[in-house]
Amino acid sequence: MARVILVGLVAIAVGATSFVGGLLAAPIDFAVPPPPKSALLLAADGRTQFATIPPPQRRTVVPAADIPDVMRKAIISAEDERFLEHKGVDPVATVRAAYRDLTGGRTQGGSTITQQYVKNVYIQEHGQSADKTLIRKVKEAALAVRLENRLPKEQILTDYLNVLYLGNNVYGVQAAARYYFGVDVKDLDKAPNGKRDPILALARASLLAGIAPAPSAWNPVKDFTTARQRQRYTLNQMITLKYVSSAEASAAFGRSIKPVKEALPDLPTDAPEFADLVKAQVQGKFKSDAAQALFQSGLRVKTTMDNDLQAAAARAMREVLPDKDMPQAALAAIDIRNGDVKAMATLVRYPAKAAYKDPKTGKLIKARPALNGYQRNGLNLTTSSFHSTGSAIKPFTLAIAVKEGHSLSERRYGPQCLKIRDATVEGGYYRPCNAGDGEVGTFSLRSALAHSVNTIYIPLANDVGRKDIRDLMLAAGVKVKVDPKTGKPDFPYGYNSFGLGTTAEVTPLSLANAYASLVNHGVHTAPRFYSEIRVGGTPDEPGEVLNGYTPKIERARVLPADVADEVTEAMEDVITSGTGRAARQSFPVYGKTGTTNDARNAWFVGCVREPQFVCMSVWMGYEDNLPMRNVAGVRGLVYGGSLPAKIFARTFEILREIQADRKARLAGKPLPSTATPSPTPRRRRSPTPAATVVVSRAPSPSPQSSPRPPLNSPPPILPSSSPQPRAPG
Repeated sequence: MARVILVGLVAIAVGATSFVGGLLAAPIDFAVPPPPKSALLLAADGRTQFATIPPPQRRTVVPAADIPDVMRKAIISAEDERFLEHKGVDPVATVRAAYRDLTGGRTQGGSTITQQYVKNVYIQEHGQSADKTLIRKVKEAALAVRLENRLPKEQILTDYLNVLYLGNNVYGVQAAARYYFGVDVKDLDKAPNGKRDPILALARASLLAGIAPAPSAWNPVKDFTTARQRQRYTLNQMITLKYVSSAEASAAFGRSIKPVKEALPDLPTDAPEFADLVKAQVQGKFKSDAAQALFQSGLRVKTTMDNDLQAAAARAMREVLPDKDMPQAALAAIDIRNGDVKAMATLVRYPAKAAYKDPKTGKLIKARPALNGYQRNGLNLTTSSFHSTGSAIKPFTLAIAVKEGHSLSERRYGPQCLKIRDATVEGGYYRPCNAGDGEVGTFSLRSALAHSVNTIYIPLANDVGRKDIRDLMLAAGVKVKVDPKTGKPDFPYGYNSFGLGTTAEVTPLSLANAYASLVNHGVHTAPRFYSEIRVGGTPDEPGEVLNGYTPKIERARVLPADVADEVTEAMEDVITSGTGRAARQSFPVYGKTGTTNDARNAWFVGCVREPQFVCMSVWMGYEDNLPMRNVAGVRGLVYGGSLPAKIFARTFEILREIQADRKARLAGKPLPSTATPSPTPRRRRSPTPAATVVVSRAPSPSPQSSPRPPLNSPPPILPSSSPQPRAPG
């Protein structure tokens, strides 16, 4: 037995010696790793950068001259009081820690600052386990000794302070000083009034050093009381080591230094909504340790955003709705072929409100300042606000009707108002009316869509099946709120008013997506906001594509192609001769207007094939759901065919200006005039014949007749037209 034990001990000694010797001889780089890189957000061209995503970890490397002496003394006092004496390993501290572990006393670490640095930079950086095992501790000790033989104490301490984890995804004293106190580490003594105060520097340094051994447990943001106890411990240690006097320590402990939790500044961008949405999606993809390592290597995210269209949309909304007391608005444009979101622009507007108590819940609602525009990481009206579609639901009603065998030329009589028996309505009857006094007579289904005749499309919805219409809209891409009780879409169809979209409360982006399903021959494609992620690289030499991190194009047929194409043809009449004439262009536009009761919501959705291949939805409405009346030069109520259609048209006008400007610059020619010339009206064939329409107002002028090109033919790109909008519809 003695021989066996002796042989075992010798084997262990020889193995340990060989192992440590190998560590001491192996080539190792102990340099501080570079700070993590921000991800770059690029437009769809793959070159134009419009925003960045900061890495999950905040870390900034600073030189030794920027780290004040009080910070160095504080960290030595809190973590390794014999740092200036030992050679990388402190036998006294190791024995003391082992004794306390064995006797059940208070656990105390025995690792030196040098060992901690080795663990943070070398062992963890090389993907080795950070579990507390004997092998790992031996590695740390051997490498710490080697590091002490290579670098002076001053450099080791500086490097350690640049990589030290200090809670809340903050690494290094520079990032920590910015996050907790709002100052650079070299300015720990800088008071809010700009004066220098060494006691303030001592207070801040002792707090940071105190939480260093366990920053998650002693997080000053979540548990400031415990962090203060650790600060007291550090100050007492500094007194013991004669770094400060008792009076200085007492004064520092009495100084108020509650953390400010400084947020990283958002860089200016012309597409803040797009930047925030893609940021959230990308960060959700890179949560694992391996993925975060890729993130910190620097990502190049190619988004689906068309930089020119985005700029045009944002500018058009501001031009049409320039005043802060005007309604809110949202615009979303999506590629009909692949679901790529090409533009998102919002005008979030509301007045300032004082704090008040919610009468239902009794909770205190905080005061808020006035807002006139999108707030970073705030409400995105295109994706997170839900509004009734109004008559914008009618193309889906027509689609189900055509699918069931109805014809676009089928004629129906539309009175000014209807009287439908409905026990759920006061008086026992539901009485919908048309928006305009003149919408009375016999119409084809196609013509009734163009003029948005409610008294034809409400009965039609009841006839063909409201549930089928709802199911088509959901399959085509509309997003509605989810019922918290059932977990199902909150999109009821058991109301006679369903044909006017009263329960179809959808987001602007999803309505554009649903229209794209109609114009894309009945094929729905799920929206996506980025198409490619690469790690590292440059614009000229892009890095490696990260497979598995890019959303796939998801397609599904929701309507027969012939049905979708007939509905698309009918939607062109809305623009050429119906309620959407304010959006008319020199190329085909297929769309629909929508307005809810008292103009509380106004919509225009327009789609084009050539050259942009987009469906664009525009929504307007006040935050408190007030009627929109006498806004931006519009007399009376605002309809979908007025300002929303005007925003659509103005977007394309500005887009042409941007493209012409770029073309002229590349050619070295004088810039074109910003004025948009009046276009020649686009010629088209007459609509499907219908019965005579009896109206009480003068008829609208009709375009001249000529053969209409097929749906797939590319029309020329000409300047747009913005005629005066027709009020009802």
